[in-house]
Amino acid sequence: MTTPNPRARISRRGLLLLTSAGAMSVLSACADPTGPSAGHTSLPADVTADGLDAEQLTMTVYKDESCGCCGGWVTHAEEHGFTITTKHPDSLASVWQSHDIGLDLQSCHLASNPDGHLFIGHVPARHVLEYLADPPRGARGLSVPAMPVGTPGMEQGDRFDPYSVMLITDGKPRVFARIATPADQEV
Repeated sequence: MTTPNPRARISRRGLLLLTSAGAMSVLSACADPTGPSAGHTSLPADVTADGLDAEQLTMTVYKDESCGCCGGWVTHAEEHGFTITTKHPDSLASVWQSHDIGLDLQSCHLASNPDGHLFIGHVPARHVLEYLADPPRGARGLSVPAMPVGTPGMEQGDRFDPYSVMLITDGKPRVFARIATPADQEV
C-alpha cells in the first residue's frame, strides 16, 4: 500500500472538479429515484462532461475553404463537444504570422479558443481536452505538424503513421504526446 505524498499538489481546476463531483454525488443521492430524471445527473449549463468550462470548447478554425481534411477535423472536434466557427482567410500565411507560428509547427489549419490557446493541424480531441483541463505553464497550445495519415480528418482506410503532438511554448516546442496507434487518439 502506498502512502499519499504530503507534498503532492493538486491544481485549482482539479480541486474544483473533485469538489463539483462530490457535490453532484451528494445531490444525486438525494434525488427522487422515481422522478423524471431518474438515473440522470446533469452538469451546470456552462460545464461540459469533461469538467471544462463550455467556453473553452468554443473554437474558431482558420482553414482554406477547399480543404476537406480540415472539415474532417472540425467534424471530429464537434463530435467530442466542441463548438466550431470556421473562417476562410485570404492567406493562411498571415494567420501563422499573426499567431507567431513557425514553419516547423504549421499544418493545414489553426484553431483558437477564447483563452487564446492554439491547436494546429489534426490534434486529436483527446489531447485537446487533456491540455485544456490543465494547460502546462508557459504553453500556448498543441500542434500536429504536417498532416500525418490516420490523424482525425486524415483517415485513409487502415493506414496509420505514428506521430507526435507537440506542445507550443514561447521557447522550443516539446513532445506533449506520442501517438503510436489509432487507439492512442481515442477519447
